[in-house]
Amino acid sequence: MSRPRPENTAGLPAGGSPAPPRLRVGTDVVAIARIDELTSADTGWQDGIFTARELAYCRRRRRPADHLAARFAAKEAVLKALGTGMCAGMEWTDIEVVNDRAGRPRARLHGEVAATAERLGMQQIDISMTHSAGIALAQALLVCAPEGDNES
Repeated sequence: MSRPRPENTAGLPAGGSPAPPRLRVGTDVVAIARIDELTSADTGWQDGIFTARELAYCRRRRRPADHLAARFAAKEAVLKALGTGMCAGMEWTDIEVVNDRAGRPRARLHGEVAATAERLGMQQIDISMTHSAGIALAQALLVCAPEGDNES
C-alpha cells in the first residue's frame, strides 16, 4: 500500500506551519529633571531631537518636560528594539512620536531609521510611554518578518 503524498510545504518550516514573526523589544527610562534642565538651559538642543510636531504637542501640555522625556525615552526604546543604537546617518528626528485620534502614541519612522527597520523586515511597531515620580518610561515592540524572510 502506498503512503499518501505529503502536501506541498515549500517555503514552510519542517512542521509545515508558517514561521512565527520575530518580536524585538526595547525599553528606556529617562529622568524628567534632566530633560527639564536641558529645556531651561537651552532650547536649541530640542530642535535636533524632536520634530516641530512633537514640540508643539508637548508645549501645549501642563508639564512639557514630562512629555518630552517620555518621547525621548520612546526614541531610545525604538533604537534598542532595532538593535542599533544611534548609527551613522540616523537622526533623532527620524523617529517621530505622534498620537492617533484616540490619543494612543505611535512611532513614525523616517530616513535611515525607517531603512533599518525595513531591512529587519519590520511589519509593525508599537510603543507605550508613561511618566510618574520624576521618571519617564517607554517600551517599543517591533513585529518583524520571520527569520530568513529578511536579513537582520
